[in-house]
Amino acid sequence: MAAAIPQLIDTSPVSPATAAAIETAEARSWADLYAAAPAGWAREVGLKTRSVGGTLAISWAVTGRRYFSRAIGLGVLDPATEEQLDEILALWREEGITMFLVKSLPHCRPAAYEDWLRERRLEPYDAQDRVVRDGSPLAQGAGAALSERELVVEPVDRASQDEWAEFLQRVYGLDTGPWLQQLIGRPGWFEYVAREDGEIVAARGMHIGLDGTAWLGMDGPVPGLMTDHYEPDAAICSRIVADGLVAGARRFIADIEAPSDAMDTPAYEYFGRLGFTRPYVRTHWAVI
Repeated sequence: MAAAIPQLIDTSPVSPATAAAIETAEARSWADLYAAAPAGWAREVGLKTRSVGGTLAISWAVTGRRYFSRAIGLGVLDPATEEQLDEILALWREEGITMFLVKSLPHCRPAAYEDWLRERRLEPYDAQDRVVRDGSPLAQGAGAALSERELVVEPVDRASQDEWAEFLQRVYGLDTGPWLQQLIGRPGWFEYVAREDGEIVAARGMHIGLDGTAWLGMDGPVPGLMTDHYEPDAAICSRIVADGLVAGARRFIADIEAPSDAMDTPAYEYFGRLGFTRPYVRTHWAVI
């Protein structure tokens, strides 16, 4: 008999109310991220947010990328209705956006929610493991390096903002115009890079909302999807949690974007070591 794979992260579920608070916090971070874009540029590229019954619908028309046109919170904050779902789909249709994502997670209501998605020709596209941490102090040794690589993690400032923005644009193959630089110095936003031999090898950001929830995102290259190297992201996440606690964060939320059924990749190790749990899986639905 094969030996059991040790579990690297706790998978205890959370209540519907907690899931709603987590998804609401993420929605606020995305709304503020999109609000940071200069208005004229945002109009040119079709970057906008809309609220439909408390659900955030985001759009970035020119990218042709599903991840930047999504619905966040539908069926979680309150029971969804077919009218809300149709209104969100109509918003994207009016913008000429055919590449979009609608989420489902175990807390979505009503029970017919996923049936409604299927009736509208949406199918499961991919999944992400949601990981969450409270505001407790870091355990001793939690931030120990995963490897012997000499990585230096530093916050992005005015002097390095263009280098950071260029790096993320290159990694994702996107043109963000003057947008990303607007986040440097914006209240609640903290961007970080990991350097090796002076060169940026990874980036990730944190947004701390008014409720004290720190959303960790804008990570690139995404471990397990864009790169096989997890060490730079692990180093950045360790620094982010340490700095976030000092800044007063009471909760941290992130995603493992390359999930593993066995939960045995380095992402589960470093998030687990940093005190994160994996309370639920989020499934993205799309017209395929």
